[in-house]
Amino acid sequence: MVRRLAVVAVLAVALAGCSALSGGGGGATPASTDTVTPMAVPTDTPVETLSPPPGVAPNGSVAPGALLRAHYAALDGRSFGWRLDYRRSVEASGPPAAAAASNATVDVAERRLRVAANGSYRLTLRTTGATGGAVYADDTGTYTRTARANGSAYRSAGGELDYRHYLRTAQTLGRYFSVEAATLSTVERDGRTYYRVHVTHPPRALTNGHAKQTITDYAATAYVTRDGLIRALAVEYEYRLRDDLVTVSLRSEFRAVGATTVTRPEWVAELTGDRTATATPTTPSGTPATTPSGAQTAAPAGTPTAATGAETATARPPTATDGGSGR
Repeated sequence: MVRRLAVVAVLAVALAGCSALSGGGGGATPASTDTVTPMAVPTDTPVETLSPPPGVAPNGSVAPGALLRAHYAALDGRSFGWRLDYRRSVEASGPPAAAAASNATVDVAERRLRVAANGSYRLTLRTTGATGGAVYADDTGTYTRTARANGSAYRSAGGELDYRHYLRTAQTLGRYFSVEAATLSTVERDGRTYYRVHVTHPPRALTNGHAKQTITDYAATAYVTRDGLIRALAVEYEYRLRDDLVTVSLRSEFRAVGATTVTRPEWVAELTGDRTATATPTTPSGTPATTPSGAQTAAPAGTPTAATGAETATARPPTATDGGSGR
């Protein structure tokens, strides 16, 4: 219960502020430049008055497939930024004499994605034990850079522009939100309505993957617009692996919807032999895009550093500076 309350509290605080998504500059850390203002804790709306997004029923039943289709339909033809932070920590048991020593190990995975309205995209990845990598794709092809201890490896390929498999939205919804009894409420923020889907019992899809473990302190929360865009979600739970305590947290956020720019990185120009070519960001109408105040800038891609601080996953639906609609 303490962990559930912590997740809800952190989510409520996160609702009040908006931080620009890091453009992925070499070693840059995503930073918040906005002032956090107080907001009311979300209150439940009577179930019979709710008109939830596709895939979410008023009784709390969640159909991942229908919600996934609505989510992608809401993103279609729009630029956006997305970030994923996954953290798994293992607190190993030890003899009493070693109790004062730290026996914890932490695995971290991060993804930062920027997508233009024309479908071109730029992705950076980082995982524990790896030096990271990057992917850039536009109508000329898909280009991949893999960082290694002795340098970087590059490759290019053709094919259809499709960023969706990097988001892993289908897997996330099916694993953490495929339930029959989520708690639904609404949150009003900057004149927009977000549906808060809150789950406190692990779905079967998750428990089946932990057949020999008992999951405890489960909390999963998603903020969804009326048309189905999953603007933010956070998941956290614990389980015992033999005598070790394992804590898992995941955070996913979509930002600057309709106000994100994407540029071709220098390493792609070097790979193709065209050092002057750049990808011009466009709006859905095909005109050159501008970067409004508070929107993401087109900084060179790199590997972001790990988030520091609390182990609790955080997420929030956006403020007005994030762009997009809360329909």
